[in-house]
Amino acid sequence: MADNKDHLLKTLETLGLSEKEAKIYFVLLQLGPSTPYKMAKRSGLKRPTAYVIANELVEKGYAVKAPGDKHTYIARPPEVIYEEREQKLLEAKKNLPELQALKGGVADKPTVLYFEGKEGLKQALMYRIKELRDTEIVGFYADPDFATQETYAASLEFNEYRIAHNIKVRGLLTEAETLKGFEKYIKDATFTPKFIPKELYSSNASFEFYQNFVKIIFFDTSVGVIIESPTVAKAMKQIFEMLWSRLGDEYDKSKVIK
Repeated sequence: MADNKDHLLKTLETLGLSEKEAKIYFVLLQLGPSTPYKMAKRSGLKRPTAYVIANELVEKGYAVKAPGDKHTYIARPPEVIYEEREQKLLEAKKNLPELQALKGGVADKPTVLYFEGKEGLKQALMYRIKELRDTEIVGFYADPDFATQETYAASLEFNEYRIAHNIKVRGLLTEAETLKGFEKYIKDATFTPKFIPKELYSSNASFEFYQNFVKIIFFDTSVGVIIESPTVAKAMKQIFEMLWSRLGDEYDKSKVIK
């Protein structure tokens, strides 16, 4: 039991709590609403120390004072704290490319990530996915004739997540009979497609453009490539938008998907 307690205390310290703060938060979780006297007795700390630490936990968002009783403290649920930390991390990650650009005084240093195989493919498809809720992806999509069973299954999983989290897509699709396998997702309100004849566009790879990175998925080999670069991403999105506007409404309807 002592080993488990030590393990949990170390876990709390990794969240940025001091050793004493971790002890008091741990005690509050165990006891429920408590006064500094109770916290001190259970933790082995002195009462004035427990009082000071309890107030520090309130300032850091790990505890609150009981309504109507300024001498009683209540631990906030750990799952709420974890969720808040994750949200803050996601928000901070949005500024990561700008921070990376400061390295060495260079405006933009592209980073290339390579993924391969079944698990690698999933990692590439779901790359930074939690940051994309309520955003839009634009891109050129692979000819579905190139899809293997592996890439097809991984794509379905990605699209299920995408729709559930309102991640919108505008994309150019190759008109092919095998497109019917993706009909559910193409007809969804989150997807705005243009259907390009095979003789004009057919590729074994999908190219998706995000705010700060470009994703390339090779549908015939289960290979994924991520290029982390705001500059590259911006340029590719501009090229996409130019082409999209030039195509007008000529390719808005499919001959395959009714």
